[in-house]
Amino acid sequence: MHRRYAAVLTAVMLLMAASCGKKETALERGLSFVTLQEYDQALEILLEAEVSEGVSEELLRAKGLAYMGLGEYDQAVSAFTDALSLAGTSCGSLERDINFYLSTCYIKLSDNESAMERLDAVLSSEPSNVTAALERGKLKLSMKDVSGAMADFDMAAGTDKKNAGVYLDIYDIFMSRKMVKEGASYLNSAKAADPADLNDYDKARLCYYTGDLEGACNYLEYARSIDKADTDMIKLLGRCYRELSKYENATAIYLGFLEEKPDPGICNELGISYSETGSYSQALEAFRRGIKIPENNTCMQELKANEIVCLENLHEYKEAAELAKAYLETYGTDEEMEKEYAFLVTRCGVY
Repeated sequence: MHRRYAAVLTAVMLLMAASCGKKETALERGLSFVTLQEYDQALEILLEAEVSEGVSEELLRAKGLAYMGLGEYDQAVSAFTDALSLAGTSCGSLERDINFYLSTCYIKLSDNESAMERLDAVLSSEPSNVTAALERGKLKLSMKDVSGAMADFDMAAGTDKKNAGVYLDIYDIFMSRKMVKEGASYLNSAKAADPADLNDYDKARLCYYTGDLEGACNYLEYARSIDKADTDMIKLLGRCYRELSKYENATAIYLGFLEEKPDPGICNELGISYSETGSYSQALEAFRRGIKIPENNTCMQELKANEIVCLENLHEYKEAAELAKAYLETYGTDEEMEKEYAFLVTRCGVY
């Protein structure tokens, strides 16, 4: 999900702010650990809170978030569903929030129909929810419903006309699926927008997509000088430097960010950067560093695929073949990995 629409725990912060000046409850402490991404500790506290403070919609939501962070999506679905059952017929901001997280869990579990139902529920309650419209459009694209996706994207863009960055969000989605032609009209809309309707990150994205890499770097460097950089900003800045063949800059950017925050996505970008310069031992170390971060790891499959290719480049064929076999057992049909595994088998005889 794009940085502007990443699931932010606003309700957590509001709850914590409201608690200032009074004794913190177990629920509030649990939510604090969720915010810190210390999910095991959060669950321990929240399970105790069920006994000491009783079950509530807010507590079950918090449990769901902790399970999501640990990648235990079945457990998260159970917690979120129980939370909604306590809401009854209510459909306010808390219920929309829970439905949104539920849709994410269902997507992770490859249950697209259930995910669609949850996003439908959000939009039924709040038709102007740009985030839900974008996510439903993205889901429809994955289900080959291009016209339905474009209807949702147009709805999102029309809802927030002063936020031209939405056009770039939509173009990002099409680009990630190599559907440049379908996304072209949204990129053109971003180009035609009033610059005042674009923040520095969006201006950088526009520069990047129109080939102005230096301009993109300038906007991103300025943006991170005045505000705390997030993962998406660092990813784009690193890619710009790599495409400008400024690999030392890219590496410094990635490593500097990782000193502050263990982020699997940035580990993946660091590994790719090392691979592009033939530094496969360092690339392998970076990919494995990312694999060791289970929390919120949305790129685990890509990290493991890159690890295998890296081992091949290091001529570690037996280990690569064993990992490729395990990869296919875990993730199922993958044409590229099946070819990779077949090649590796011919090199080392692992079956």
